[in-house]
Amino acid sequence: MTTNQPKGHLMQTIRVHLKEAFHAASTYVRFLRALAAARMAPMIGDERGEIASWVVVTALVVLASIVIVGIVVTKLTNTANGIQTP
Repeated sequence: MTTNQPKGHLMQTIRVHLKEAFHAASTYVRFLRALAAARMAPMIGDERGEIASWVVVTALVVLASIVIVGIVVTKLTNTANGIQTP
């Protein structure tokens, strides 16, 4: 530090450079985030209408399980009625 510079001038210069570096880094991070989001958007796709398909699939599974339980209960009932007691 030279004698003609005021005391603390070096710290002020460091602060200015750190602020500039922070702004440059944050701008770069924002750019990378936007780039990643733009690249990921086609892979993720539009999820509108997905709920309706899940409702249909769930309804079909519930219907199939009701039919299967009905078949099993009918067979068990017929088998139980067919057992002869002495």
